[in-house]
Amino acid sequence: MKHLYFGLMLLLCAVANSQTTISGTVTTSSDGTTVPFVNVIAVNTDAATITDENGMFSLEVPAAANELRFSAIGFITQTTSINGRTTINITLQESTTDLDEVVITALGLERETKELGYVVQTIEAEEVSAVKAPNFLDNLAGKLAGVTVSQGATGVGSSSKITIRGEASFSNNNPLFIVDGTPINNNTVFNESNEAAAGFQEIDFGNGAMEVNPDDIASVSVLKGPSAAALYGTRASNGVIIIETKNGSQSKGLGISINTSVFVDTPFKLPEFQNQYGQGNSGQFEFVDGLGGGVNDLISYSWGPRLDQGTLIAQFDSPVTLPDGTVVRGGDTSLYNGVAITPTAFNSHPDNLKDFYETGVTTINNVAIGSAFDKGNYRISFTDLRSESIIPGVNLDRQTVATKLNFKPTDKTTFNASISYVNSGSDNRPSNGYGSENVNYALVAWGPRSLDINSLRQYWQPGLEGVQHYSFNYTYFDNPFFTMYENRNSFNRDRVFGNISIKQQITENLSLSLRSGMDYSSETRQLRRAFSSNRFQNGGYAEHDVFYREINTEFLLNYNNIFGDFSLDVSLGGNRLDQKASTKQSQTVNLAQPGVFNLNNAASPIDVFQFESNKRINSLYGIAKLGYRNFLFLDLTGRNDWSSALATPFSVDGTSFFYPSASASFILSEVVELPKAFSYAQLRASVAQVGNDTQPYQTSGAFISQTAYNGQPTFSNQNFIPNANLRPEQTTSYEVGADIRFLKDRIRLDATYYNALTKDQIISLPIAISSGYNQQVVNGGEVRTQGVELIADLTPILTANFKWNTTFNFSSNTSRVESLPQADGRLTLAYSRIYDSANQTVWFQVEEGGKIGDIYGTGYQKTEDGQFILTPSGSYIADNNLKKIGNYTPDFMLGWNNSFSYKNWNLSFLFDWRQGGELVSRTRALGTVGGQLAETANRPEEGIVPQGVVNTGTAENPQYVQNTTAVSAETYYRQFYDRNHEENNIYDASYLKLRQFSVGYTFNLKDGFLGLSNGMDIDLALVGRNLFAISEIPHFDPEQLAVQGTGFVSGVEDMSYATTRSIGLKAGFNF
Repeated sequence: MKHLYFGLMLLLCAVANSQTTISGTVTTSSDGTTVPFVNVIAVNTDAATITDENGMFSLEVPAAANELRFSAIGFITQTTSINGRTTINITLQESTTDLDEVVITALGLERETKELGYVVQTIEAEEVSAVKAPNFLDNLAGKLAGVTVSQGATGVGSSSKITIRGEASFSNNNPLFIVDGTPINNNTVFNESNEAAAGFQEIDFGNGAMEVNPDDIASVSVLKGPSAAALYGTRASNGVIIIETKNGSQSKGLGISINTSVFVDTPFKLPEFQNQYGQGNSGQFEFVDGLGGGVNDLISYSWGPRLDQGTLIAQFDSPVTLPDGTVVRGGDTSLYNGVAITPTAFNSHPDNLKDFYETGVTTINNVAIGSAFDKGNYRISFTDLRSESIIPGVNLDRQTVATKLNFKPTDKTTFNASISYVNSGSDNRPSNGYGSENVNYALVAWGPRSLDINSLRQYWQPGLEGVQHYSFNYTYFDNPFFTMYENRNSFNRDRVFGNISIKQQITENLSLSLRSGMDYSSETRQLRRAFSSNRFQNGGYAEHDVFYREINTEFLLNYNNIFGDFSLDVSLGGNRLDQKASTKQSQTVNLAQPGVFNLNNAASPIDVFQFESNKRINSLYGIAKLGYRNFLFLDLTGRNDWSSALATPFSVDGTSFFYPSASASFILSEVVELPKAFSYAQLRASVAQVGNDTQPYQTSGAFISQTAYNGQPTFSNQNFIPNANLRPEQTTSYEVGADIRFLKDRIRLDATYYNALTKDQIISLPIAISSGYNQQVVNGGEVRTQGVELIADLTPILTANFKWNTTFNFSSNTSRVESLPQADGRLTLAYSRIYDSANQTVWFQVEEGGKIGDIYGTGYQKTEDGQFILTPSGSYIADNNLKKIGNYTPDFMLGWNNSFSYKNWNLSFLFDWRQGGELVSRTRALGTVGGQLAETANRPEEGIVPQGVVNTGTAENPQYVQNTTAVSAETYYRQFYDRNHEENNIYDASYLKLRQFSVGYTFNLKDGFLGLSNGMDIDLALVGRNLFAISEIPHFDPEQLAVQGTGFVSGVEDMSYATTRSIGLKAGFNF
């Protein structure tokens, strides 16, 4: 199919013939430099284009066209008469805002911002790609009010989670992504992990939207509320992110753009450790076999002897001299029998975790060519991303080919094609969660401070390569280098997404558009486990095939006209969505021969998991836009969806749902004479109803293939009772807002208040296991979401040579539960746990009156005034009743973006402030219990007196006195931070982060340079991402996600890998 699309575009280019066009150049009024990406529109026609990187454009216009309109962010819109001219050069006056700026709205329709009764926030190409991240979503953090981006915890290639206006659904809060009018998949497909202490742990292979290439993006528009997104029906309740890609050059000469970026990545923050005490327990340690044969060598706590005291102790890397004179290491336990280990100095290794990480390098190279021909333009782009992670053995390679064609064979026919092919892969993705497959299990949680990480780099025992690895403990842990280089989780993914569309101007006022788009992805994964792995003593191997395909075919019939003081624009359209997804997993946990990773090498029955789903949504929709004298605008929309996910084998009743919206915009400044300082004032309001569809087979159930029995295929039911009456979630929302601008647009203030009620939540309620199922899917529950968004855009300084623009994006949101199907209980939305232990679980539950994001856990008994209650021996008393211990939703978020330009110099930086919310840390819980973290450094010989009171009375009549009994430091820390009690391992998740920084210079080389007719622009910049943060959390980046089972969990940090600080150089060449 890739070859067919590409060949079609080449054919269309070849058959293009000559036709007259209007061309020209757009420059600035301040210094005469050219302006790229200016919208050029023939007024009252469908003819439109944008200027290229050199500010040039070429546009075919109908004979009836009289005016051209030029608009761009940062400039005042200008309209000029054509008057028979074929060359029009325009000078735009700079402004901080854009009163008539055209933005992309639902269905890819272009609208002027003044017409909209809802807020649409847009960021342009320069902001998206200023400091590029391997995951496209990370480029949006802090730049959009109400948009939250949280990065994954496994380095380059990790998934990032994005939400718009908080979380309102119990099941799905993912926004819809649209690229050039076509929906694309942003799902993350995890491996089907085993939550117990065996099997493959969770692995993050990345989210779908990360493969959108920033070098190909022209703009990103966010439809935040249901009113803005209502035309997407059952997919609209969580907002929509619309991505428009770049068009070709508007000049007939070949335009070439070359961009290269090189980043050096280092750990952003590492845990703070104590380095006074080493491996052992109760002050004693001696290594014999790492299996309990020595003194406390079964465990790896750091409650052992003091370090750096000259003490000689047998350790895993101490020498062993064999009878033949050969010297091996103490950990080479398979090579000696009864030979004594020579004790060596018991010293600290403060940098053992730092030395494990490497310096990462990411390079991103892009080459784009484009040109205009008589009837259109084209652009072809190739991008190569190669990243070596700070985590040893982890990498990401991604190559992207993007093509775009705009072709107008006749005055009334327009053809467009936008197609991207992406190949991405990695030799290794690190494992997540609690267990030996996550190297932080051995390095942070239970990594003794006496561990010399460099002694582990040679990770095979001599002569037993491929059979037995070398480590400091053989009971619970694997050598971290062995894990990263031998136990690999690789993948390779091919993806094609894009669309082909045609628009026919039937009459001057009537047009018909047809579009068909597809997102196709095919991925293979291989999970290899070497012999002697803690969870796979005889090795293991798994193959996963992950497939996804979505096809959207649609039409849109549009009529527009002007009747005196009124303008009317009416559209009727329809869409058919066909979606198919499948996952096939085959694995063995025993290999016959070491190092042969193939299912044919299985020494035990192969486990098989296979699931396939299909879904179809048929839709009809309509839009009516009415304007009055260019100051009052009314929009009415309606969409009806028929979803196969709501059908049953016996009926299609209940599959049809209608979603209406209405919005109005009033330009106050066009009607009322405001004080001179006001340059523009808009009031807006909207109301809408949208849906949130369910996954297939919730209404009728399905069979899942399982491991064969005696050679015969087996299948099982899903673990829930289907609900034939299931309905989609429904959100009814209203919002009001204002856009006020002052001092010739030097100051812009935009405010929005929204209030939404989401009902008919799709919930999986637990039921008695005696029913044969675990859950029942029902509709129920209501969530009220309220929030405010404030955008302040200011230009404090604007001269001929110097400009400072600063933007504040503020948002605050809360989602409160108004009702539940079980009014007297709590509903569990998610959890994060160690193995299968309910006593070591962080719960995310909701109850009536509570909020989404509430965190529940256990703690210790306290008095009414909050003092700990202790036993007479000084021990804390467990309170195993679940109680609310926090909420992960921030109180507010504020992004502060600044850009400075002086002649050819430019400087920009972005601060991202998140205030409030809580975070439970597994790193803290486990690292303190293990005696590794800095909190446990104070260990007085006389012990520690726990703060609290002792009950000297009775349970019915308590009499409390202050505790005076001391316990050993080891007892105190291990109990206070016990991982069974999450209350003492929670942090304030607030942070202030310097998200990105850039300083650069542009060389404008004149015409004739190197024989180039249009000269060349060279952009050079020093850039950085995640440069520093202010946070009360000492051990890790607070911007983290945990993975549990097959999904993300907010509000928990689960032994995460270090995030990165990136500093790099960027160069761009345009000619």
